[in-house]
Amino acid sequence: YIVRDDDRIGTVDEEGLPIVYDKQLIEAYWRKQDGALQARWREFLGITVPFLTKLVSLLVRGGTDELVKNQAELAREARINLERLGPTYIKAGQMMSVRPDVLPQ
Repeated sequence: YIVRDDDRIGTVDEEGLPIVYDKQLIEAYWRKQDGALQARWREFLGITVPFLTKLVSLLVRGGTDELVKNQAELAREARINLERLGPTYIKAGQMMSVRPDVLPQ
């Protein structure tokens, strides 16, 4: 949903993001962030890749039985990882939990 507010076209808020959708201003904002997005991706990958590697290793080593045997530890690690990643990922988890088309029961 895009609100057309011709009086505010081209204006930005205190953070530098456009008040009314403007692709060029959004791109300019991210260019000024000097690697903030890449740093966040590195943080995300640094936390999730070891966890996913552990999951795959357990599956390869012992199948689903191995996952069931380690489910409490895996659930604790997943929760800690989400907390470390911050509110954005917690909100994504909440959103997925109410969207059966994204994350089936």
